[in-house]
Amino acid sequence: MADTGKQRLEAIFRALPCDFPLREAQGLPITCPADGSVIACLAPDTKQSLGHKIQRARAAQQAFCQLKRSRREALLEKLSMAIREHRDLLAELITLEAGKTGKEALAEADGSADILLKTIKDAALPKLNGMIRCKEQPPAGIVGLITSFNFPLVVANWTIAPALLAGNGVVWKPSEKTPLAALAYKAVFDKAAAAHGDLLQVIVGGRDIGEMLVAHENIDMISATGSVAMGQGIKAALAQKKNNDMRPILELGGNNGVIISDKMSEKHLDWSLQSLLNSFFGTSGQRCTNTRRLIVHQNMIDNAVELLRQKVEAFLARGSSAWEEYGYGPLIDADAYSRFERAKKRVSEEGGEILFGKRLLKETPAAYYVEPALALMPAHTALMHEETFAPILFIVPYDGGIDEAIGMVNAPANAGLVNGIYTQSQAEADRFAAANEAGHSVINPPRGTGTPAFGMGFGGNKDSGEGEILNAADPLRPFTREERYRRIAQNKEIGMF
Repeated sequence: MADTGKQRLEAIFRALPCDFPLREAQGLPITCPADGSVIACLAPDTKQSLGHKIQRARAAQQAFCQLKRSRREALLEKLSMAIREHRDLLAELITLEAGKTGKEALAEADGSADILLKTIKDAALPKLNGMIRCKEQPPAGIVGLITSFNFPLVVANWTIAPALLAGNGVVWKPSEKTPLAALAYKAVFDKAAAAHGDLLQVIVGGRDIGEMLVAHENIDMISATGSVAMGQGIKAALAQKKNNDMRPILELGGNNGVIISDKMSEKHLDWSLQSLLNSFFGTSGQRCTNTRRLIVHQNMIDNAVELLRQKVEAFLARGSSAWEEYGYGPLIDADAYSRFERAKKRVSEEGGEILFGKRLLKETPAAYYVEPALALMPAHTALMHEETFAPILFIVPYDGGIDEAIGMVNAPANAGLVNGIYTQSQAEADRFAAANEAGHSVINPPRGTGTPAFGMGFGGNKDSGEGEILNAADPLRPFTREERYRRIAQNKEIGMF
């Protein structure tokens, strides 16, 4: 891409419009995964600037939380419209900075707009007996938000939407790998929010500024997406903090397992494996909801491996059209590629066999494109207890009953987000649902483990996280205090002046 990455970036920020956040020779480097070029260097926040931004958010929040719910809803509606207006720019920025395909980046921009309106709808009580009703609790105050690189906008709005609607302010620390999307979002937010722009603050930097955010006594709660290690650090910091009465929301990875039963027809087996491709290939294996472990009955494993081999070959043969369809782009950086290569090496060391997994597009040595890899394992080994966060699917047989397979999907401590089963036995499905230890159980899912919530809320068990978000029944609850309720009902048939 030569020097066009910077040029595209400058054009995006000019069109938003806002100041282009480039620093030529110092600061935090931002790399384009498509070719490895540095497209910007950002000045990181400091302890002093963090404190200043928290103060600004607090001042704005104290006025904002006094507004009627309808006024807060209006802000979210304007923000949704503003995101739609700038969707192409935001999507291009996501592609440039996070390496996502164009189709997936557009879907993320649209999804981030949709969640704002969905939150309004979900939080509303239906009209009853001619009365418009509203039920509220006091807001938490200032929410510290930490997000990961793989969904730089939509996951942020999972918190920003309900937090703002509940009357909070938000101080957002995006991944140091994808802060440009957050800065662009802030520009869009400022345009939509007008006088309330200080409600949302963005801080730039690495682990150190994130730790300062979590520990700051003027941050009332934390909502964070990242690694298990990051979550453990957050919990340790909160335990030392005086202002820690609000339960955090922590989404900390998956290592999701899926059972392939022998209680199915050949046609259902083929459909099941085709369905799994969505959560195997999605975002090049860099999602917390990717399928990572396949537990296959011994009677089915030869057919399953052969079908998967054929499907991966067909995927690779289709080239860029298949990459767009599944959202398959480069790995985010050299560290991700090294993790992928180490996992492949350990497969051999633990008695397994790797199919595919070669590096692609070697003519761009600073970009890390790879074939998706199938790892045929003799048993559920130590490697399968770790979340690789790369496009590698571990396949292992079981030869007993359903309880053996369930024990295998439940084995890793960090496998607490989504587990699934493909079967045509209702008894097996019921047993799986009762014994699965993950936060989500998906049975014959049409997109693998990739879309588990289905309006029921999103959250993991064990090391995969704490708390819940996206609960359509009560989306604001995690961002409010339980001291008291305000229940308001007004007859809208009566004219008011």
